[in-house]
Amino acid sequence: MDDEARPPSRRLRLAAVGVPLAVIATAAVVGNALAPTLVVSHPLLLLALNTTTRHLILTSTSVDVVPYVVVGLARRLAEDPFLFLLGRWYGDGAIAWIDSKVGGGRYLSFVQRNFHRVGWLLVAVAPGGVVCTLAGASRMRTWVFLVLNVSGTLATIVVLRRFGDVFSGPVDATVAFVGDHVVVLTAGSILLTAGYLVRRRRTPRTPRR
Repeated sequence: MDDEARPPSRRLRLAAVGVPLAVIATAAVVGNALAPTLVVSHPLLLLALNTTTRHLILTSTSVDVVPYVVVGLARRLAEDPFLFLLGRWYGDGAIAWIDSKVGGGRYLSFVQRNFHRVGWLLVAVAPGGVVCTLAGASRMRTWVFLVLNVSGTLATIVVLRRFGDVFSGPVDATVAFVGDHVVVLTAGSILLTAGYLVRRRRTPRTPRR
């Protein structure tokens, strides 16, 4: 009876984190591929799809501050709770899976060995896939993770907004250049994104317990 009950539970857990992460990853790919077009004509949509540092800076002069902060914060935080749960539920298996997806090598080994010392700082200033998964795997308290993650991400977005304001001239000039060559740049971006996806196709897709 127990053996029959375990597979659905495992499948449900994988679906609970895997489906949202797949949707978020797909949105990021679309945003990255269409970034030259979106940064010119739909900058807020670009933020909703993909909030890399580059995109946050390039949209800082064309999006009003409130939607910039709200959408930027929501999108940057979107995957972090699911990665935290992935680490909490699957431990070393989740870490190995993240390493296969985003890489890590010596950096991952170093962070994993020292996470009990610097984990709180990393969650606040650099909450990427590896860090959020390690936070869950290390059994960091959920409320600590959320407070550090939200406050640190908010501070990053505010700093990038301020950076864009200070350097608004170069930012606007860059966006204008992209607008003047939007077709060529978008085509190139799509090809580069497609090439990246082809290289990543052979990596494992799900962690095993």
